[in-house]
Amino acid sequence: MVMSKWLKLILPEYVLYQLVKKYGFIRKRRRRTHNYQNTPPQSSSNSRPSTVPNQASNNQTSSCASGTCSTNRNNNTSSKKSCSNNSCGLNGSSNKSSKSNNASSGGSKKPISINKAALDSKLNNVRTTMRKELLAQNESIDEMIIAFKRPFLTKPGADQPRNSILICGHQGSGRSLLVLKMVQNLYKEGLLSSAGIDLVSMNLYPTTSQKPLFLKDLYKALKSSGEVIVFNNIEQAHRDSTQILIELITTGIYQFTERYEDKNGDLVVTSDGVLKKNAVDILESNGKYFIFMTSSSEKSILEKLGVVFMRGIYDVIIMDEYDLNEILLITTKMLKDFIIYVKETLGFTLTYTTDFKDYCASKYKKNEGFIAIHSFMLDSVYRGISEYKVRHSVADKETSIIINYDKDKDDMTLIENGHTDGEIEVFSMKTLIAKSNRANNGVSIEDVKAELQSVIGLQKVKDFILDLEHNLEIQRHREEKGQKMTSISGHMIFTGNPGTGKTMMARIVSKYLKAIGMLSSGHLREVSRSDLVGQYVGHTAKQTHEVIQSAMGGILFIDEAYALCRDKHDIFGLEAVDALVKAIEDYRDNFIVILAGYTDEMEQFLKNNPGLKSRFPNIIEFEDYSALEMLEIAKNTAESKGYSITPECEEGLVDLFERSQIPGRNDSGNGRMVRNVIEAAILQQSRRITKDTPTDEMSLLLVDDFNFETFEKFDLEQQLSTIIGLEGVKDFMREQQKMLIANQKRQAMGLTVDTTQSLNMIFTGNPGTGKTTIARVVASMFKDMGLLKSGHLVEVDRSGLVAEYVGHTAKKTEAVFRSALGGILFVDEAYALSNNHDSFGKEAIDTLVKLIEDYRGQILVILAGYKREMKDFMKSNSGLQSRFALVIDFPDYTAPELYAIARKMIDAKGLFLANQRADDALKNAMEQAHHTSNEASGNGRMVRNFIEKILRNQSARVASLEHATKEMMISIESSDIQKEDTTKQEAYDLEAQFAPIIGLNQVKDYIRSLAARLSIQQQRKQMGLDVDTRQSLHMIFAGNPGTGKTMMARTIADLLFHMGVLRSDKFIETDRAGLVAGYVGQTALKTTEKVMEAMDGVLFIDEAYALAQGSHHDFGREAIDTLVKLMDDHRDRLVVILAGYSSNMKQFLQVNPGLKSRFPNIIEFSDYEALELMQIAEGLYRSKGYELTQQAKQKLAFILQEASTKEWFGNGRYVRNIYEASINRQSLRLSHLIGLTKQMLITIDHQDIVEV
Repeated sequence: MVMSKWLKLILPEYVLYQLVKKYGFIRKRRRRTHNYQNTPPQSSSNSRPSTVPNQASNNQTSSCASGTCSTNRNNNTSSKKSCSNNSCGLNGSSNKSSKSNNASSGGSKKPISINKAALDSKLNNVRTTMRKELLAQNESIDEMIIAFKRPFLTKPGADQPRNSILICGHQGSGRSLLVLKMVQNLYKEGLLSSAGIDLVSMNLYPTTSQKPLFLKDLYKALKSSGEVIVFNNIEQAHRDSTQILIELITTGIYQFTERYEDKNGDLVVTSDGVLKKNAVDILESNGKYFIFMTSSSEKSILEKLGVVFMRGIYDVIIMDEYDLNEILLITTKMLKDFIIYVKETLGFTLTYTTDFKDYCASKYKKNEGFIAIHSFMLDSVYRGISEYKVRHSVADKETSIIINYDKDKDDMTLIENGHTDGEIEVFSMKTLIAKSNRANNGVSIEDVKAELQSVIGLQKVKDFILDLEHNLEIQRHREEKGQKMTSISGHMIFTGNPGTGKTMMARIVSKYLKAIGMLSSGHLREVSRSDLVGQYVGHTAKQTHEVIQSAMGGILFIDEAYALCRDKHDIFGLEAVDALVKAIEDYRDNFIVILAGYTDEMEQFLKNNPGLKSRFPNIIEFEDYSALEMLEIAKNTAESKGYSITPECEEGLVDLFERSQIPGRNDSGNGRMVRNVIEAAILQQSRRITKDTPTDEMSLLLVDDFNFETFEKFDLEQQLSTIIGLEGVKDFMREQQKMLIANQKRQAMGLTVDTTQSLNMIFTGNPGTGKTTIARVVASMFKDMGLLKSGHLVEVDRSGLVAEYVGHTAKKTEAVFRSALGGILFVDEAYALSNNHDSFGKEAIDTLVKLIEDYRGQILVILAGYKREMKDFMKSNSGLQSRFALVIDFPDYTAPELYAIARKMIDAKGLFLANQRADDALKNAMEQAHHTSNEASGNGRMVRNFIEKILRNQSARVASLEHATKEMMISIESSDIQKEDTTKQEAYDLEAQFAPIIGLNQVKDYIRSLAARLSIQQQRKQMGLDVDTRQSLHMIFAGNPGTGKTMMARTIADLLFHMGVLRSDKFIETDRAGLVAGYVGQTALKTTEKVMEAMDGVLFIDEAYALAQGSHHDFGREAIDTLVKLMDDHRDRLVVILAGYSSNMKQFLQVNPGLKSRFPNIIEFSDYEALELMQIAEGLYRSKGYELTQQAKQKLAFILQEASTKEWFGNGRYVRNIYEASINRQSLRLSHLIGLTKQMLITIDHQDIVEV
């Protein structure tokens, strides 16, 4: 008897092995407890209840026949299962006849006509046959016979379902086999015209987008020749699919909401609006039996699908569990058939003990039914007996063997009966099965354990896998003692960096779980996002389901699982995740899912998909390998390739691996890096060896083959000697080195002294003071002393940390931070993160603080910026000060230091100073640069820019030389440093400047005295006499509006520039609005900005008293304080002139005690006399090209005389206002005249002059 015959004999349901494995075995019926309808189905369609609002789902139809199942795809949208053996009854053949072109009536069958006596006789035959086949399922069989008998008596209409049946029972309860055998026997008795059954699995249509797929598959099922459609997993139906089914079982018809057509048996949406001959607008039930199967309870189905659905159901069969006696009864029958099979295939006469039968019966599993016993007999018992025959000489005559189960040893034993020598030898089935596994390329549990333990490192992973086996053994013992067996979720998440062995361990896990019986096949299905996510809407769930089905019995390993769905907007990814979650619940014990990816990304992935976390309780972290573990991996890798690593290489490899393994970075490589290193060494070795190399040396990898990086011993003093200035900073560096050396010595002596401190630093100082240079020295020093693994420097500023969109800053900051792990993160102008008071900068700071704590000891962070701004910045986050205890101030370079830097830069460029005159010129230039520098000048950067200017000047000079020597081409002359001023100013004539100014004699006298004093100082300086440069030039101009204060301030600016007191004739005019900001902390910045704008010139603040008006906390007071400090800091580069009303300016000087001493020069601007005002007016008209008539002059003089006595009088401004008004009036007067002459256009008459 061949294997297939024995399988049918021992287990009739094997003809539907995959289906039954999936849906389970029969249980006994429990009476239904609800009645949802009052009348049985009648011939009139009107007897059906009306439909309910939409409920649904989408998917594909599975059609099967007894035998081998295969999957056929149609148009890449649905799949049907069909079988070659019609005895199964689940087939997908379509009815070739068609009742109409606009309905799915191809599968409609005329009901079989039979009288009641003949019907009862045939049904009794079915009952008798099924009781023999199924054993102990009498009540369930009776209920099914009643369900199929009902339509023969009630005679429903041709367009109505023959009957609608609901079967409730968990997987393994025998639902599918009950339907299968019932259909086969009814067909044999002629009560059904076909043994075919169409299977539609409702779990395959989880979304609205798959409704067209469901309709297509349902259409095929309704058109097929079979009379029975099984809707499995009805509890998982989407509401759209449910609504369609409700209409079919209650009215017999479903009306399409879209236009469809039949194309070669497929239902497709019509692409145009034309009514076609093959159009389909309705679905009809076609007199089919609708059988709905579910693992949920009847109550749950009522709650899920609604009372209207339940009213369409006429028979409810509820499956119960087998009791022990029934299990033993069926097991006995299976053993009887198994004995026949062993006899025919192996020639043994097999007998068994009661303990062995009980042991076989214990293999029954609720969710698998008797398939579990069947698998045990084939995979274990039969394999052990076969191995016994292969390994032991068996007499040609008939041999009898006895099989027993030894409870104490938890092992089956095999005894050959009838030995002539009287000796009885007992054989362990465990041993025989293990040998059989190895002989058939299988793997025993011992082999897998050995492989697991041979893996280097990963102890936590090993412990977890061994715990799974231990728990499984405990649960089996509980089950044997009659206690409930609790299944533990085996789904796992592997987190860790690349190369940590996640995929390798998944392969071992699959073999291990197969060996201990948790998985049936133990194969590993490796996939990524592209394998699960479709390209079009509705395809993802189907594609994911197909991948899941391919992993049944084994492990589905999803690498980089976080890429499946990164956020809630990834619709396709969400669909894949939903399908995965659903499959995990539907096939809980049939496969295991392992998700793998980076630790942080997987953590975020689980947050984005909360349904996953509860289904993956086993999160296993794969830690990075240690350097010693990587060395062992390297040795194994080399050995596997036929090479060996010499001992001399080990120290270099450990150092290489140690520096590469930086916690927090996912680019170290781990095992992958080891493989790359070994492969590179092998390639290098192939270049080294020759044909004459001895054979025993051709497989050796030497030090030269690895190209280890060599590092020079770090010499701090040598490094510092190249840096000019910064003596205080250098002392700090020396102190740090001594502390680190002391710690190393303590560790070498085995002493434990807590000297831990935060090594993060703050560098304060102006730009160009060497902060970045010192940061690089720190990196080299800390790397050499083992505090940093790579010692690289990552430089960023605010723009490198802050993103443009909400929520992106933390990610950007973290990415930059991780790139600096193992080295130094240098954040320049760090204070800018808090300057704007925006949430983005605060988010970057908060992220930095957290990451610094998380990766303490793996990175050094240096924050740099201006001293005052950094002091304020440290207050922006309470965690900053405690994490940045080391503050190093970088002072501005002195003039000699700037000169030394300049000389160093010139030498570095391959140039030299031609003579002493050039050297003196460079010194003078550096002194002047230092004298005029400010915090923004740049220090070293300023020198670099100056040297580049010198180089341009030198290049221009030597380019014009006709006969230049090599030395001349690289020499720098004094003219290259300080070019002669070919545009030398002529002698400044102050009186010429005063000539056009009317009045203000006292002011003019003061300015004359100032000019005289400055002139004398210049002469004293030229003669080498001492010069008092401490006298302040800051002034206060007090007087009413229009008295010439701004005009005279411009004259002073011009004077100070021409006399060399100021470097420019810059004149910056401002008032309170230009200095005071609207927010706390911003006024100082705004005032500083305005002062810097006026640097090397004159800052004129009009109505300066307004800065002191308001409360004590007014922002104007902050502007005054800032101004006073900046005046002191830049006394040689700035002259400040404050202007305002005399009385107000006196009060203003009382606001800040330092104001009066800093503004010793108070100049009063008296109001103009009437005569002076007339002179100003005449000069103004004359300068603009106008002439006043005599009458106009008289009127103007009168108006000015009267106005000068008023309080509101504006002096020169009033004159200008009159001028503006007269020009307007003249223009209006002349606009009405024709033939205007030049004289008319330039004449201002008395009627144009008016008081304003």
